[in-house]
Amino acid sequence: MIEPEDYGLSEVQTFAHIGDPAPAPDHSVFWKHWYARLVDESPILRVRSVPDDSDPTATHEFLSTDGVSIGCILVLPSNDDPVRASLVAVHGHTPSAQLKDSTRRWQRIADTGVAVLIIRLRGYPGSQIGIGEMISPDEHGVRWIGRGFAGEKHEDWILPGAVSDVCNACRVMRNALLERDTDAQIAVDSAIDHPGVFLMGASLGGGLATIAAAQLIGKLSGESIVDRLAIALPSLGAWKWRLAHRHSGTMADIERVLVQHPDRRAELIDRLRLCDAVVHGRKVCVPTLGMLARKDEISPAPAAAAVFNAIDADPGRKWRFVVPYGHLRGDIANARRHALFEQAMVDFFDPRCVPIELMARWEPMLHDGQLGPAKYKPKLAPDNTHLREEGK
Repeated sequence: MIEPEDYGLSEVQTFAHIGDPAPAPDHSVFWKHWYARLVDESPILRVRSVPDDSDPTATHEFLSTDGVSIGCILVLPSNDDPVRASLVAVHGHTPSAQLKDSTRRWQRIADTGVAVLIIRLRGYPGSQIGIGEMISPDEHGVRWIGRGFAGEKHEDWILPGAVSDVCNACRVMRNALLERDTDAQIAVDSAIDHPGVFLMGASLGGGLATIAAAQLIGKLSGESIVDRLAIALPSLGAWKWRLAHRHSGTMADIERVLVQHPDRRAELIDRLRLCDAVVHGRKVCVPTLGMLARKDEISPAPAAAAVFNAIDADPGRKWRFVVPYGHLRGDIANARRHALFEQAMVDFFDPRCVPIELMARWEPMLHDGQLGPAKYKPKLAPDNTHLREEGK
């Protein structure tokens, strides 16, 4: 069992942690060029006709940047109710074995009138057409996040491509619900002028969701594109702080690359900062629900808090749900808090009401408590299974 590191911070200091908001020297130039590449293509959500052998359960696909086919699965209301919004769900470093194994988790949200698109990032099972398998450690023991990190160009790094995958997933769902260029069969509520686009990410996916939301917000006149955001134990933030502490999770893989290229360390750290969710979070101003841990064995709790704190939503539209432990450790009380967060997400993403009304009944138990509103008793996944599937 990996023990969480003691950073010498009190609980208040942990949750109040702020990362370095200064962008990398070429931040603006890089992301302007990245966005031009993103919108140069118009991805379309299609029913997958040729299966990806790495995960044949992917029912749909769309082409993302660099021509990578992103596999996904669509979860629709089981009660045949019309859809009023869409939700893109982004996994962590170790997702469930197959996409079909993730559908049950999202059905309760779908049944509120939400079309849920569960995606696989490039290089993961279901999204290996055109790019190959990217999650196994290479000869230096570096896993997915380190792929291309030391390449000649910023674009060689897999992480900006993964941000494109998330952004394109939001784009295709927005168009699908507007009944544009798709063969996905989604019954949309005709009374809705603007179906919402929601975004959720856990751990690695939480950092990616934050960066993607920042890149999409403000790009269309009068539209945020992403209307609600939920992040659980978000990673990819406060990189400079993480470099100074124990290298766990994704930071361990990044450090392996830095050790291999000591003469380029400063250059590569600047590249790393291009994808700092703390820097990007300042542009995110939509209602946000975040799950943060008091301690985390894999993703440092102060760094996750820094990502959440960077998000610029109004205080009344930002909710911090606290659990004792993050990814691996915990008892039944911890498992119950994780399960309560899952229920809070069902309410948060209900498209029939605005978030501030939906979350009012959760405010007394955001930081503590074993029962949800109206003595709701959550169904527990043994040993935090959902977080191991969505782990960093």
